[in-house]
Amino acid sequence: MNRNKMLSTANMTRIAILGAISSVLFMWPEITVIPPFYKLDFSTLPVLLGGFAMGAGPGVLIVAIKDLIGLTHSGTGGVGELADFIMTCAMLIPAVLVYQRKKSRMGALISLAIGSVAMIVVSALVNAFLLFPMLTKAMPSLEFILTSTIPFNLLKAVVISAITYFVYKPLSPVLHVKR
Repeated sequence: MNRNKMLSTANMTRIAILGAISSVLFMWPEITVIPPFYKLDFSTLPVLLGGFAMGAGPGVLIVAIKDLIGLTHSGTGGVGELADFIMTCAMLIPAVLVYQRKKSRMGALISLAIGSVAMIVVSALVNAFLLFPMLTKAMPSLEFILTSTIPFNLLKAVVISAITYFVYKPLSPVLHVKR
């Protein structure tokens, strides 16, 4: 998408609305899992929907809006929002780039699967080498990454991908810019 289309009034309105919805979903509802600092929320859904409809750039803007608003009530000093931004973009960007090449149901499945794998790999690496050391000044064990981080992100990716897959087409007319 060229810059003029991305910054059109219609797209900026959609980005703002999806960012606001994503922000609300980032706070509620959330499902606490083990360990308790991993929370399954549905805030990635508007990000993926916006990304599929408008492209990766608008999707990243939606994530940025959500996480900047999240900073206003952060309990992690911004580390949770940084983690969310990195993991969500890790899923969003490859999924959108693949989907833009093959806009079909099968293309959506493949793109969501690729985005999910990217998010899981990035989450393991970023948690191990950046986020945990920022919070605890220590490296997490390989066992923790394998038994907590990866399974949690797999669960999140499957849940978000399934919902995205089933709601994108029905919501597509609302998400696309009328030309």
